[in-house]
Amino acid sequence: MKLVPAEGPALAQVLDESHEIWSDGLTRAAYRRYNEAQTRTPWGRRHLRRFALLDEQDRVLSSAKRYDLRAHLDGREIAMVGIGAVFTPAAARGCGHARTLVEAIVASAAREGAELALLFSEIDPAYYEALGFVQVARREQIIDILPSKGAPMVLVRAGVEQDIPSVTALARSMAERHRFALSPSEDHVRFSLSKKRLLAGFLAPGDLSVEFLIVEEGAGAVAFAILTVTRDDIVLEMCGDRDPTGARVGALLQSVKARTPGQVMPSPTGFLPPGWCPPQVRLERGRLVREVMMVRPLTAGILDAPLSEADLLFWHGDLF
Repeated sequence: MKLVPAEGPALAQVLDESHEIWSDGLTRAAYRRYNEAQTRTPWGRRHLRRFALLDEQDRVLSSAKRYDLRAHLDGREIAMVGIGAVFTPAAARGCGHARTLVEAIVASAAREGAELALLFSEIDPAYYEALGFVQVARREQIIDILPSKGAPMVLVRAGVEQDIPSVTALARSMAERHRFALSPSEDHVRFSLSKKRLLAGFLAPGDLSVEFLIVEEGAGAVAFAILTVTRDDIVLEMCGDRDPTGARVGALLQSVKARTPGQVMPSPTGFLPPGWCPPQVRLERGRLVREVMMVRPLTAGILDAPLSEADLLFWHGDLF
């Protein structure tokens, strides 16, 4: 067996066979283009790679994406490897190939300085627990926007490229208040936004829209929110606020609701920082999420105290 970058026929096989699982409604052709486009972004070219485990006849035994990330953990910034889209073709299952692949990616990342591995399991977590990963339970929140008399008195506009530095600074500032969070760069913020816009662009018109909204005061952004909207729901992918109470984000959400006073707007869902609740919303704890967060320390002294949901700032838009 050999571990190689997933390219050419190997990549085509992986995408063809995984289309039914992860296509999000895309056609096969659009699913291939969507995956390819992510790796062509500035962040994706440097930090996102897909690997395949091949046999002697170059047949795919298993594949996975590797994300090279930065995270804030226990007061310092660390290198972290994310593992996503672990996939084994039906004909090769039950032989331990995914285990071999994950271990190879983790070992390579550890040699390059990664101190923590992170993945999201959509299967029985016991599989990854056998590889040294530990579950971190999380519940999605329902964000009930309280009624207001008219539109809130804040200037809300669409975000543009020039806002990315301010948005990144807000995101990093919020991350540093928590025990564990991603520590995004400007290119990573661009990647997260582009990934959602690409998906919306490849889907049929009206299936998905992406809103990047800014609260502006003076000449700069002081709060932001990224929302994805389908015909049935709204997801708060990420937000940030210079105000520690989140009042500007709350006003932003009220202004979104006030745009269509004659329509019933569904309550957004997502993850907010523990203990953080803008005064204009009421939070309800929803279901345990299907994608189980799992972490594995790669160096001594990391995560001597296990992570809990109260330690995390991990946005819906951070999932991979």
